[in-house]
Amino acid sequence: MRKTIVCLANSYKHGGRCIAGVSIDDGAWIRLRGKALDGALCACEYALDDGSEPRLLDVIEVELHYAVPSDAHPEDWQIAPTQWHLVERPASPARMQMITAAADKVPTVLRGYRDRMAVGEVDAKPLLSSLVLVCPDQLHWWIREDGGKRRHRALFQRHHVTYDFALTDPLWIEQFKPLPAGIYPHSDIVDSSDETWLTISLSEPYFGFHYKLVAGVIVRIKAEPPSSRSKPCEPKPPVNPSKSSSSFRYIKNKFGFR
Repeated sequence: MRKTIVCLANSYKHGGRCIAGVSIDDGAWIRLRGKALDGALCACEYALDDGSEPRLLDVIEVELHYAVPSDAHPEDWQIAPTQWHLVERPASPARMQMITAAADKVPTVLRGYRDRMAVGEVDAKPLLSSLVLVCPDQLHWWIREDGGKRRHRALFQRHHVTYDFALTDPLWIEQFKPLPAGIYPHSDIVDSSDETWLTISLSEPYFGFHYKLVAGVIVRIKAEPPSSRSKPCEPKPPVNPSKSSSSFRYIKNKFGFR
């Protein structure tokens, strides 16, 4: 079965990628699974027919083999071993309006405020959706060193609730490489007039939990013509260490992090 989707997530997944989007026919979410046991897609599986890889807001055509829904991932589909076709880059304004109009409007993100869900909780009450598109308020990026590894997290508010989710969008992680550890307002990275959307995805089970991940960061550049919108912006020059330190203290106080 051929399906045309708007790509809203291209995320790291155990050495491969997790790619998901919404169908242009009915707006239903579709998460594409490869032949790996965990469903991670390898480069040969997600390569487009123009030689590139899917970007956020690309319209792509994919051959689906069969549905593989689970309690935690009801949207999953096994892909057929055929090359994906790039239909449009980026999606037209009309399609983008359809997507944002269907964005999640419930008070919480994926049934709660925490950054994870216990496997037992999902088994007892299966999810209706494990992918949502949200428009965040007061978005900040937290870059930190943890056990010798560099971590990236999104701190944001929505409906007066604070969230703290791991970032797995490869493009944004790559763009954060020049920045030292610290907490940065999103306005330090993109223009304040731009519109930002986050695709939140629930992970595969990991040590008893499913984690909520920022699997896609979509920026619509309002100040430029429609043809140039939706491309992540290059970060501005890093702030000086004293500003980074003061930003960290400010976020700790405002968001309640320890």
